[in-house]
Amino acid sequence: MVRRSAQLGLALALLASACQGSTPPPAVRTSGCPRCGGVTQAGALPRGDLDECSGVVAGGTHPDVLYLHNDSGDGPRFFAIGLGGALREELDVAGVEAIDWEDVARGPCGAGDGSCLFFGDIGDNDRERDGYAIYEVREPDALGGASRALTAAVIPIQYPDGSNNSETLLVHPVTGAITLVTKVKDDEASGVYELAKRPGPGVRATLVNAGAILPPAGSERFTGGDVRADGAGVLLRTSTHVFFYPMTPDQTVAQALAGMPCQMPVADEEQGEAVAWLPGGWDYVTIGEGKQAPIHRVSCEAP
Repeated sequence: MVRRSAQLGLALALLASACQGSTPPPAVRTSGCPRCGGVTQAGALPRGDLDECSGVVAGGTHPDVLYLHNDSGDGPRFFAIGLGGALREELDVAGVEAIDWEDVARGPCGAGDGSCLFFGDIGDNDRERDGYAIYEVREPDALGGASRALTAAVIPIQYPDGSNNSETLLVHPVTGAITLVTKVKDDEASGVYELAKRPGPGVRATLVNAGAILPPAGSERFTGGDVRADGAGVLLRTSTHVFFYPMTPDQTVAQALAGMPCQMPVADEEQGEAVAWLPGGWDYVTIGEGKQAPIHRVSCEAP
């Protein structure tokens, strides 16, 4: 009902604009976009168990590292690799479940200090789960040592309108606010839901419906995203396209996603789900599923 109401509201707004004699805005921005080159292959995922990459994010403590995890069917673990794909370490997360991990984000730790990784157990293809969880793990100080398990702070969440399937987890780099974008069936708008602050220990937080979004081209199903570390914009991807949504310092992620995006270069990937900004510039990487999947890199300059 919420999605259909959002679609109806969008349609009525466009109709009102047409009746007033104005032209609806173009589907994508034609100015103010990053200037990008073509897609190159930076490397490939290492041999081994990382065979169904569902989420990726660049490190903060270790800017030369990508953190990745598998899709549903794997345990509560993640992998640290170099930007070219060399395995740095495999890490377990102790005492948590991995029902359907779908995305990873990086942002400020809830305690207010340091860099944390957020793993979204938010997948629900059949839309039958009662609740979901986000696991907050402090980014390791060092990598490459003995096998170990890291602890996680658990953030239990639920939607205000029942069950939803999501593959996109976004964390604001300053406020730490959490945003989810749902993955929908064809001809539906995705829901945008936000959690402004962490709930108390053991409390299940109810997300707030913060709008609806449709990709301007290609597949209608969002499969991943990432917020720039400086808060200047958001990348969202589908299996066919990548879009950049500019963001100002005073905006929430949901407000940025309500704006008009730029269409960005992307490789033709098998089951493309993962996208992440790289530190220190405007480059980003995308990765599809599969054994030794290519790591694709796009080099861009600031808008």
